[in-house]
Amino acid sequence: MDYQLDDADVDFDGETTTSQFFDIRADHLKTGLLYLASGIDPNGEAYSAFLHAIEKRLSYGPPIVKDNPDMTDEEVFHKFCRRTIFSLASDELQFDDESYMDASWSQESIEYANDIRLLSKKVINVKKEFDKDVIAANDRCIPQVPFRVLDLACGIGGNLVYMGLNSDLAVGVECNPKRVDICRNNVNVYGITNTYVVHNDLFTFIDDFAANPKGKADELGFGDFFADSLEFDCIHISPPWGGKHYSGASGDGIYELQSNFDIERAMPSISQIGAMLSLYLPRSQSIAELIRLASKYGYPFVIISSYNSSRKVRCIHAHLLKRVECLKQIKFQKYNRGSMNTKPAKCGINLLIQSQPYMSHNLSFRSSLNMDHVLFCLMEMLEEYSPNVAIKIQYVMRLFPLVDILGIATKALEIQNNGGMYRLDSPEKRTTGGIFFYILQSQNKQLYRRAEKLSL
Repeated sequence: MDYQLDDADVDFDGETTTSQFFDIRADHLKTGLLYLASGIDPNGEAYSAFLHAIEKRLSYGPPIVKDNPDMTDEEVFHKFCRRTIFSLASDELQFDDESYMDASWSQESIEYANDIRLLSKKVINVKKEFDKDVIAANDRCIPQVPFRVLDLACGIGGNLVYMGLNSDLAVGVECNPKRVDICRNNVNVYGITNTYVVHNDLFTFIDDFAANPKGKADELGFGDFFADSLEFDCIHISPPWGGKHYSGASGDGIYELQSNFDIERAMPSISQIGAMLSLYLPRSQSIAELIRLASKYGYPFVIISSYNSSRKVRCIHAHLLKRVECLKQIKFQKYNRGSMNTKPAKCGINLLIQSQPYMSHNLSFRSSLNMDHVLFCLMEMLEEYSPNVAIKIQYVMRLFPLVDILGIATKALEIQNNGGMYRLDSPEKRTTGGIFFYILQSQNKQLYRRAEKLSL
């Protein structure tokens, strides 16, 4: 993707926003809002996902003071890192030279461990019948099971120890044998007994696990945790960024994960065994890349946690989620007008919708899952403004998984962008909404007919 173009501001007034084409840095997202983002990849295929950003203001502690005037700047930096990577003060904790540059800081790791537990809640007590129907429609028959997390490329355990403290099972995978030993030591120093550290290449591990989850879990000694469900609740990756001079480290460049880590190679297996994928990334991460990955591999939601120091975003966790219950965790800020700094691109996002609660004279409802915001976004995406159409889509939302609804809407948008579709009984072209219902009818005639009756 070419980002050597002038910056552009995209104005938001709560309506559909389009530009041909653009990308957004993660640290330029407005927080406390829900968006529906859609774009086109280099192959001409459309992609879409819901997008939300959360600001996390963390205290990283006071700077390190030199114990003696003979300490070098490097020694001061290493002392600072040892204090920030782990919250536990212990001389038994081990580090290596790489960890001073690539390990997460404990304030972020603790916040992350709490966040994934909250975002992964499977069952939520809701009062409204509509919300109960939505949860039932999106329930993939996941029983109540222990909370299980997988940390790929776990390094010295900077994230893994806090995952272990906040879950029933934590599994770390590391290819460097020296780091495996360091990680196991650090897990033991924390006194954690539910955490396994596996020496393996992450790609080999996830492929083997996806091929036979229960068998692989049995082989490694934690098979009982996968007796009723064959996927991890969350998979975490802290991929290499390409050094401290990654794109966007200074200036306004945009960073793409694929440039330093083959995430496309990992995603097919991850999507089979992970209900949620969390990526620890630079603040300049491409939002278009995240939306495309989420859409392609069946994750309809992208939630960005931005870790703010006193002056700027330090880094982010990007969470790709399957479970619709995560929408309950969205905390909306006051309606936010203004502009967002974007970057023109050869391909990328070309539709960004800022949500509002859907309201009309014929249909007005509130949802503890924020599905009224979802309905507004879908109506805007399909360019439909009739309350009768909204009633039909609301009905479909009660009976059909949201990931499938969004997939059909994305396909309808792709068809429309490529010339559209003619009606069978006239020379007129279908609207985007018309294409949506045509595809729905071809996939589920019974559901389509029941929804159609509501508009009569």
